[in-house]
Amino acid sequence: MDSPVGFLAMLFALGLVCSVTFTGLARIAAHRIGLVDKPDGRRKMHGRVVPVAGGIAVFTSTVLVLAPASLLPGPVAEAVAGHLDALLSLLIASAMICFVGVVDDARGLRGRYKLCGQIVAVMVVVATGPQITSVSLFGWTVELGYLAIPLTAFWLLGAINSLNLLDGMDGLLGTVGTIICLAIAGMAAMHGQYVEACVAVTLAGALVGFLRYNLPPATIFLGDAGSMLIGLVIGVLAIRCSLKGPTTVALAAPAALLVLPIFDTLAAVVRRKLTGRSIFSTDRGHLHHCLLRGGLSRPRVLLLVASLCSVAVLGVLGSIACRNEMLAVASALTVVAILVTTRLFGHAEFVLLLQSARALSRSVLGGAPPCGKRLEVRLQGTAQWGELWTRLTDCAGRLNLRSVALDVNAPAHHEAYHARWSRPLETRGEEPVCWSAVLLLTAWGQTVGQVTVSGLPDGEPVWQKLAALARVTDAAETVLAEAARPAIVVPVVAAETVSA
Repeated sequence: MDSPVGFLAMLFALGLVCSVTFTGLARIAAHRIGLVDKPDGRRKMHGRVVPVAGGIAVFTSTVLVLAPASLLPGPVAEAVAGHLDALLSLLIASAMICFVGVVDDARGLRGRYKLCGQIVAVMVVVATGPQITSVSLFGWTVELGYLAIPLTAFWLLGAINSLNLLDGMDGLLGTVGTIICLAIAGMAAMHGQYVEACVAVTLAGALVGFLRYNLPPATIFLGDAGSMLIGLVIGVLAIRCSLKGPTTVALAAPAALLVLPIFDTLAAVVRRKLTGRSIFSTDRGHLHHCLLRGGLSRPRVLLLVASLCSVAVLGVLGSIACRNEMLAVASALTVVAILVTTRLFGHAEFVLLLQSARALSRSVLGGAPPCGKRLEVRLQGTAQWGELWTRLTDCAGRLNLRSVALDVNAPAHHEAYHARWSRPLETRGEEPVCWSAVLLLTAWGQTVGQVTVSGLPDGEPVWQKLAALARVTDAAETVLAEAARPAIVVPVVAAETVSA
């Protein structure tokens, strides 16, 4: 086929048809072999068992369409002939990432093992594909030198995991992935990169076919195999389509394309890191969770996310057409500003980051107030944890505490709250030895939060102070009951003497 546009349209249609067929078959096969996702009442809130073989169907459809299509005579076949090594490495890496995802879906992998599998797949691509040896933004070019390989791998790992985190609602990642793939195909076509355009448009067609079964209410999920596959392919294509030279990447375009998954991931890191939790912990504070809690139905969430993603995409395509990177940056900032200012998503994380920065600046500049440093932020939910927090801080001075922190992380109850207080030290030189303790808050047999305290030694026994704190935390039962359902708070104390 001599017309590149007609050829790309044909690939999209073939990808769609193949995906509809293979996704239907994969759904049946996954049920039979037990490759399913079961609700657990905490993280997985869907009401029934759902197969997770969508990623396998999308991968199979894309490969089966691209393999014979690349042999057809014309400009596309000629372009493919010059990029066989890169395509082969992408195929191998995609197969590896799918394998890792299937094992994780079937058996459950620890985070470190899944990350190792991702790194191996990424290094296959980095070994043969273009490396980001320099980045360009607004006319400024920075040579990376020895950081080229680590930064390239970091970008690809970031794309894989950010899109993986976004896959939490029926049809969400399929919709976002389709829009981004079509945008990449448009970018590639503008630059005459037919190979990248073919891969992107075929994957977009496969995702549209998959959405036939994944739109709410979904009867099949992508699984980690599908979400990580989409992240890897989009990450690779975004680099290749943003090259200003053999190895120089125009940073604005790929970052703007992925603004929603990047923003969602950064918000999760800020939310967890600044509240003292592991960045690998789970919560219900992601983009789709917040939009659903805001009263939007699932179809409206998809429509809103698709609209925001389209704003970013149009800015990227406009920046390429007008050769003005500011358009891509402005579109990405517009998307973020809309979400934060309307408090649909990211506002709590912004407040948390701002309060942490203020506390840090006071500590560095020596401007901490006499009453101590305070930080308080509601991450999600409606329970009146502020009242409990006020009682805890009132006790802090009376019990000669040095610090107290309240952390609530109850995804099943849709509650998350973080607050901490610390007393400014009056001593100089070596810091005093203090005691510390953790009081766990549990409800319905599950831990929903904890109170962490430390105190300075004095004449009052530590156990008496802990007993007083336990009486205060008994109010957590009432707090949670008023917001949702009754909870029983059981203080589990672990005290030790530490050097602060």
